[in-house]
Amino acid sequence: MIHYHVWFTLKPAVDEAEGLAVARSFLNELAGRGAVGRSLLLRNTGEAPKSRLPRYHALFEFADDQQMERAFAAQRAEGIHACAHGRLVAEMQVEVFREV
Repeated sequence: MIHYHVWFTLKPAVDEAEGLAVARSFLNELAGRGAVGRSLLLRNTGEAPKSRLPRYHALFEFADDQQMERAFAAQRAEGIHACAHGRLVAEMQVEVFREV
């Protein structure tokens, strides 16, 4: 299992409810077409200085490298920054973990 983590903030002009609705829609679309095994959208409740991570966290679980590569190939074809989440996100930090 591969866990793809994205911590992010929304651009200042983006309404939180609207931005999170777009993020949820994106996660649901990926899950609906089998591009991910599971996905979650989380809000970081820690405040600075206790937490240095951005406000939101999207977690994507992939069964294997092939599923992850297919998902990224589709996203590259659409255009990483052209899609809705690319227009709404201000800051992003990505980490990939593999189960051991």
